[in-house]
Amino acid sequence: MTTASTIREPDAETQWCVVHARPRCEKKILALCRQHAVEAYLPLLPKRHRYGARIRITETPLFRGYVFVCASARDRSFLRQNDYVANLLETSRQTELYQELRALAHSLSVGRVVDVLPYLEEGRRVAIQTGPFKGMEGMILRVKNQDRVVIQIELIQQSVVFEADSASVKPE
Repeated sequence: MTTASTIREPDAETQWCVVHARPRCEKKILALCRQHAVEAYLPLLPKRHRYGARIRITETPLFRGYVFVCASARDRSFLRQNDYVANLLETSRQTELYQELRALAHSLSVGRVVDVLPYLEEGRRVAIQTGPFKGMEGMILRVKNQDRVVIQIELIQQSVVFEADSASVKPE
């Protein structure tokens, strides 16, 4: 299990990047990275499935289609040539991505992540999904954290939810 303390800080030789995986290849990329001694982080969320009287718990990728990798230039070149990889997203904002990944790993290790929401930002149009305003559309003026604590993973434009009881909105 990956924890915040096991997320390695990037150095002169390596940098964190996001591997955009082909459909249903996230765990294959993780195994490939482990096989070649490349540090990879795939945040997983346990999901309960009921099959009749049986309940099965599976771990599914928190961000479908994405694996975070801390790799050298040579390892990134190797990953780009792999059939499981659709694209490699690199960023110069290494410190921010590293801190976001540590916060995400810590949240998952204490069991506080509930679900993934679309990336919410000021000025974005949304449709309200539940409650008395269901079906109405509007624009986000401010993102408040009274009801939920949200970590923005800006590179892949998704947000992670830590608690429930917030207004449910869907970006258009």
